[in-house]
Amino acid sequence: MDRERDAFISYSHKRDITLAEGLQRGLHRLARPWTRRQVINVFRDTTSLSANSDLGGSIKEELARSRYFIYLASPEAAESRWVREEIEFWVANRPLDHFLIAVSGGTVFWDTRTGDFDWDGTTALPPVLRNKFRTEPLWVDLTAFRESDKLSLRQAEFRDAVATLAAPLHGRSKDALDSEDLRQHRIATRMLRGAVAALSVLLVTALIAGIVAWQQRGEAVDRARRSASQALAARALEIAGTDPRRAAQLALYAEAVQPTGESAQAMARAVAANEGVARHFEAGSDQVAEYRGAGTVPNANVAISPDGSTLAYYRDYDDVHLYDIRSGKSLPSLSTQGPQNGGALQFSADGKLLVMETAFNEIELWDVPGAKLLRTIVASDGRELSQAHKRLQGHALSDDGKWLAATYYTPAMDGEHLSVWDTGTGTAVTEGPAASDGISLAFDASNRLITFTGDTGTVRDYTPASNTWSPARQVPGLPTGEEARGVMLSPHGDWAYVLAPKKGGKDELWSLTEGKRIAELADGPPLAANSTGTRALALPTDSGRLISMSDGQSVTVYDPALRRRRSLGSFTWPVRNVAGSADGTWVAAAAENGAVSLFATAARQGGENLPNEDRVKPDELTLTGMALRSSANGTDLWTVTDGDAGVQRRGRIPRKTSANESSVAVNTDGSRAALLEETELTLWDPRTGTQVGASRTFPEQSTGKTTPLLFMPDGIHVLVPGAGRLLLLDSRSWETRQDLGEYSPSLDVADTSGDGSAVAVLAGSDVTVWKWTTEARLAQTRKSSLSSTVTLGTTLVVSHTGEKVATVNGNRLIGILDVGTGHVTRSSTGMQYGDRSVVFSKDARLLVQRVRNGSEWTLQFWDTASGDAVGSWTIPDSGTDTESTVRLLSGPGGGVLSLKEDGTFARHTIDFSSWREALCALVPEPLPKDEYDRFLKDVEVDAPCRP
Repeated sequence: MDRERDAFISYSHKRDITLAEGLQRGLHRLARPWTRRQVINVFRDTTSLSANSDLGGSIKEELARSRYFIYLASPEAAESRWVREEIEFWVANRPLDHFLIAVSGGTVFWDTRTGDFDWDGTTALPPVLRNKFRTEPLWVDLTAFRESDKLSLRQAEFRDAVATLAAPLHGRSKDALDSEDLRQHRIATRMLRGAVAALSVLLVTALIAGIVAWQQRGEAVDRARRSASQALAARALEIAGTDPRRAAQLALYAEAVQPTGESAQAMARAVAANEGVARHFEAGSDQVAEYRGAGTVPNANVAISPDGSTLAYYRDYDDVHLYDIRSGKSLPSLSTQGPQNGGALQFSADGKLLVMETAFNEIELWDVPGAKLLRTIVASDGRELSQAHKRLQGHALSDDGKWLAATYYTPAMDGEHLSVWDTGTGTAVTEGPAASDGISLAFDASNRLITFTGDTGTVRDYTPASNTWSPARQVPGLPTGEEARGVMLSPHGDWAYVLAPKKGGKDELWSLTEGKRIAELADGPPLAANSTGTRALALPTDSGRLISMSDGQSVTVYDPALRRRRSLGSFTWPVRNVAGSADGTWVAAAAENGAVSLFATAARQGGENLPNEDRVKPDELTLTGMALRSSANGTDLWTVTDGDAGVQRRGRIPRKTSANESSVAVNTDGSRAALLEETELTLWDPRTGTQVGASRTFPEQSTGKTTPLLFMPDGIHVLVPGAGRLLLLDSRSWETRQDLGEYSPSLDVADTSGDGSAVAVLAGSDVTVWKWTTEARLAQTRKSSLSSTVTLGTTLVVSHTGEKVATVNGNRLIGILDVGTGHVTRSSTGMQYGDRSVVFSKDARLLVQRVRNGSEWTLQFWDTASGDAVGSWTIPDSGTDTESTVRLLSGPGGGVLSLKEDGTFARHTIDFSSWREALCALVPEPLPKDEYDRFLKDVEVDAPCRP
């Protein structure tokens, strides 16, 4: 067994980490014999528990075996949930005369008259300590040291405070402890002086040996970290398809241990695998507890309000948890005795009323904003039912929350019963035997109850307000009886999902109002019942929206034609329940091991669509990332950015341009456009179509698409080839600001980063990189040779801040120049069906290339450090097979942009900081101990998502 600890320090992790470290260090060192590492053992928790966890078991163990509790008091600590729970545990289980207080902030006042703290003036203590002490406890003031970066026992005041706290831990008086510390210090000093003399003789030899050992240790540590990173990445890639949540966690740790090509691949794969995930709420258990019975299935369910505002979920007979989807914040939980396993959980249309089935056919109605139980409706005496029927068979809630319908069994077991209740009073407006077992229920938009009997294929409507039933009607051709395993109605009952028979056939989507089949499931197996006997399916209100369902361990969405299938995410265990918003944009799912996740149905790998109202096409783009559309009357101009404005029309100039005879550039705000035609350079205001200032003529000027005509970030200076030289001109006067040297337009290519702050010029096989400076000039940073990667038609790309340059030659071979070191990395192979236009990620760690992969187009990622391919994302195809259908560009903000032939313009988030932020939002907690020990036993690494 672990030995008893002397003290446990509790403090605010947000405010007092440095002070807590200094206090722990001081307690360990005070009065310590020179022959021992430490005399007393003080525990300080260095972790921050997740928002959804209780006080950790390991923390409780440390508290239970500590003799003293040292509370580092402050207003921040008093408000901390975890500090409060630690104090509550101590008050309930340990002696209060061993509770010590060290004040780091706020105030503490003891009221001798009442024999308690003065709670009107005390701000550093939590209310849990009210009336707990019979006498004033020991406390010291550390407020003077809270902002200190270095805390040492050499500081007299700090030493005195530490000694005050250490005295009861050592079982000595403060003076005796101080004397002992001085005695040990004198002994250590004498021994040190003797040792220095001896060590001086060995210093030179030890120094040399130490340097060698340090180098070897560094190499060993580096190898260990690389090996651990690669192992974590390999495991993340292995399970990404089946457990994307854990894959994200492993990929984050792989990147944190040591960035490698493998960790880059794992990060990209984890982001892709979690592309539809908005948030993971419950991680689930690898094993299911035995107490749950023969089915070994935990209690879990999910519901989303039709308006998409609120998510509700529960598991393991816990409270029902609520989450505001729009704000991304948790709401107060609903305290209940435990919803019925797999039973009803449904919102009203506005999300303000929640219906949940608890136990024995009892239904609770909850006011969601107020987290208040309104009433309980008892359908039947469920305690008298057999185990197989202890739950509602079907349920429906009207949009306004006024009417609730359910089918259920009674103790007489004479078939299903159907009741409709007024939720305002809890009274039944109709009840009695149902027409048949397995009836499907739904309220339409006018609050009529739609009932569908699968055996006969009949539909009947019930109007609660008038207590009237409509005549039964049939849907011609709709599979019924043995032709279908069941029917699930849409939220308003106007269309139905028909489950195919057990042997052969496809699931079908039917319109009940039109009486015809809408679609048939094109691929994938028919929707099957999971081990709980339920079928996980979420139908939106509009039949034109995406349909969500379980596909074993995955959550899958289909288009209205039931043809284009796309996976939103996967779980370790089969999916138990699926719920969706009425418009089909949000989907929640619970797996059989209790895992709960929220998904967004909008695809992310294809990028976030940005405006392109004028449907600019890829072949209208220039090399500098602007668009031209020429006609006999002039040329329309657009700039392409990664801002929310997307493709912006900047106006027109009254000149017809030709790709082979002219070049055009527009500054960032669209106020100026430079036009180079043959030998004449002019400036225009595209907003008015008027020429600004005089023109400038260059003799023997050659123009064309490869001619660089580039505005600098200030929107005033323009980079222009003139008279065989590359010139930086002031557009206000066309005077030469800077001569950058010879330039041959027939051979050379120039390219700028997304915001124009860096310029790369390729002359023959030499590339020169220039950086824009605050003095409104271009400064040369590197000139290097790329001879082995340059052929006729080579494409040149520079990273956002100019630290790297890439070329893609006619053989699709990639060369990457590190501008700082001059080192050139080459890809080992070229992508046969890859574009030659590539884009750097914002952090320049990846090079992005659009590549044909069978029938799909992908964004291929290249590691710029090694030249290795490190994964890809699938993006929606534009529907044509030509390479000109898509252009990739670098936005001014560092985003990767794609423009398709159909005018779709998208912004792709491709950089490691954004990926880390996205994955940490999904899995912020540290790696489980068993996983940490498996991969990181010999490596120290901080949790990657710790603030």
